[in-house]
Amino acid sequence: MKTSIIALSLVSLFSSAGEYEAAVGLGHQYGGILGAQFSYKTESSKYYGALGLVGVSAGFQTTFSKNSRHAYGLVFGREELQSEDGFLFATYDYHFNGFSNNGFVIGTGLGVTREDAGGFYSDTGNTETSTSLTLNIGYKF
Repeated sequence: MKTSIIALSLVSLFSSAGEYEAAVGLGHQYGGILGAQFSYKTESSKYYGALGLVGVSAGFQTTFSKNSRHAYGLVFGREELQSEDGFLFATYDYHFNGFSNNGFVIGTGLGVTREDAGGFYSDTGNTETSTSLTLNIGYKF
């Protein structure tokens, strides 16, 4: 029974007509300072991974209507400057040409970051968790 439910979930995920999208930008949704985002996008949802100069991230976004300019989601990952032990943000993005079209995107998010004194490659000092605000700007192709 459990296997059937999982199989049906996967079939519904991959049977929806989707497309792949690339974007470049600044902010946690793009892996830090400057990065590239690669995503699988359906009519109202997007699942993505990003690789930046100082970090990596993954997340999803969704809209509540077809080709809305407003998208909501979650992003998590790591980046060297502010959150080498990880971050998690609830995000809001505004798509200037609509969610389904190419163009500029600007967004913000509220969440938590975790960092220690050692940086990305070592685990030195106490890990501090703090509430943070993120800003993102990008262009999707």
